[in-house]
Amino acid sequence: MYHLELRDFPHSVWRYNLAERELGAILAPWVRGQTVELGEHKWNPEEAALTILEGPEIPLGQLTMGRGWRNAQRQGEDVTERVLAAARQAAASAAPAPATGLAAGPGAQGTPPGTNAGAVPAADPFALGVQMAALLGPDPMRLLDAWRTAAAGTPGLAPSETLALAERAISSAD
Repeated sequence: MYHLELRDFPHSVWRYNLAERELGAILAPWVRGQTVELGEHKWNPEEAALTILEGPEIPLGQLTMGRGWRNAQRQGEDVTERVLAAARQAAASAAPAPATGLAAGPGAQGTPPGTNAGAVPAADPFALGVQMAALLGPDPMRLLDAWRTAAAGTPGLAPSETLALAERAISSAD
């Protein structure tokens, strides 16, 4: 489990018990130097401090009364540099290759604009998760939750069909 703190005086936000993909959804824009919206604040990577801890899941009872970050620090290990380095590497490998005038390879013509077919090997789930999170838009966790709900409520539909249902549900809720 990962625990995250963003700090830009006088503002701070914490997120606890993040899975790798949830953390990747935050780190993907961060390592590209883009502003990240988390909580009720926009965080600029040039101004804010980011800390990532890896440790056991913290039960809800240990997160109350402002004790969460202290508990995360006691039980976890600071892995900020390692995780950021991995996210930077994933972002670099996902960057479009320079134009050479040569075909990009099999299936490249069916690749959506702005993506790089085959940029990340299937063996790197973290990099794949970062790329997927970037494709899910500005609030990937909200869309992912809606997608899961749509998939659970409509078994037998293709993933693209349940994603469309989730997008419509979010649009109608807004």
